[in-house]
Amino acid sequence: MRIDSLPPGARFTVQDENGRSVAEGYTPQTVELAKSTGRYFGKKHCQVMLESPGYVPVTLSLEGKSNLWYLLGNIPLGGFPGWLLVDSFNGGMYNLQPEHPRPFLSPVGARS
Repeated sequence: MRIDSLPPGARFTVQDENGRSVAEGYTPQTVELAKSTGRYFGKKHCQVMLESPGYVPVTLSLEGKSNLWYLLGNIPLGGFPGWLLVDSFNGGMYNLQPEHPRPFLSPVGARS
């Protein structure tokens, strides 16, 4: 997943559903994030926090959503093994949304 911001150069931290930091850096940057918790149908929920001097901090939510390949692509392959066994454990059924977070950071004191 590519994490970006306007303006670029914001410091970001990605936390998982347990509050653990799973990625950090400066925008723009591509990070590898898990899509599953490892539990049966355990989709990930993450928070991306961005901050830059002179700008209001921004927090975004990332959530696992079922992808079209999981919903329709398993039909020609027999359906049930992919739907109920493989994809539901390894996270193959999910895409993190939004796919390319790119928030606009507002300057401190700016009026909308």
